[in-house]
Amino acid sequence: MDDFMDEYSFNLIHAGDIVKGKIIKILSDGIIADISYKADAYVPKDQLSLDPNLDINKFFNIGDEIDLYIVKREDENGDVLASKIKADTELAKEKLDTAYKNGNILSGKIIEIIKGGVLADILGVKAFIPASQLDIHYVNNLNDYLGENVKVKIIDYIPNKKLIASQKVVLEEEKLKKKEELLKTLQEGQVIQGVVKSITKFGAFIDIGGIDGLIPLSEISWVRNKNINDILHIGEKVDVYVERIDKEKVTLSLRKLIPDPWTTISAKFKVGDVILGKIVNITTFGIFVDISDGVEGLVHKSDLLKNIKEYRIGENISVEILNIDTNNKKMSLREIDKNNESYELEREELNVSIIDRLQSIK
Repeated sequence: MDDFMDEYSFNLIHAGDIVKGKIIKILSDGIIADISYKADAYVPKDQLSLDPNLDINKFFNIGDEIDLYIVKREDENGDVLASKIKADTELAKEKLDTAYKNGNILSGKIIEIIKGGVLADILGVKAFIPASQLDIHYVNNLNDYLGENVKVKIIDYIPNKKLIASQKVVLEEEKLKKKEELLKTLQEGQVIQGVVKSITKFGAFIDIGGIDGLIPLSEISWVRNKNINDILHIGEKVDVYVERIDKEKVTLSLRKLIPDPWTTISAKFKVGDVILGKIVNITTFGIFVDISDGVEGLVHKSDLLKNIKEYRIGENISVEILNIDTNNKKMSLREIDKNNESYELEREELNVSIIDRLQSIK
């Protein structure tokens, strides 16, 4: 008779059922939950979460309501043995199937590093994320992602057998959306802030918020052959000038935000000044010398002291300014040997020769 009354006083449960439980006690090795049955349910720690590093006291609280899968109606102690993991797995099947078919985005947490990728807790189910699908860029150290929250799409799913997810797909879609939105507002001549993403021998790529714009080598500095790594560093925030937009290709400039050194050259130098410059280019007709922050002058081969083949880019050279044309940004130079005692005499003779020529033209 007592057994008969018990059947009607409490909910009937069977192994395999999924029921609601309310946490009434938190233990070091699990939890006790009230499931409206004549016995409470015991859930071992390893059946509470997929995360092996779970801190029960931080994640669960007395009074929390959770779904539980009945593993055994009564164990040797007369308690009901239950599993939250199994309940989550069963309840997630329909959601996972729908997300797989419709391409829905799901949230999860990376809980374990394994060969070839990571395992993530997605709706209480272990999902494998291959290393190639973890991020847009190459992942060097998988351990950096352990414990991180992720947004993924299911790319392969067979219930109870296979669950493969990708965060890379989600990140690429987000980047494309940002790119489309940015292109609607981006304008040539605009100054925006970006982050240096990579540096190559032909320029630097800058992430300007969904788009990677290129600063060509020629637009890095007014100084020719300047080492990019002396100016920009990966991860650095930098203001850039939008030089050109060609469909989805964006060309940027750094030097457009720096005053043109030719605008102040007349105040710094005059004809007759002797300067120590650096060779930046060698041609068949002469050599180009940088005399000040990107201001270059030409030494015609007839004004060189040696055969043009004997000069090297980067070599220092003493030159005298013969002519300055700021409008066309041109400067004529001649090489001089400051150690030569006859230099001053040659210079005077040259000046006299120039005056004579001017007078003869008049």
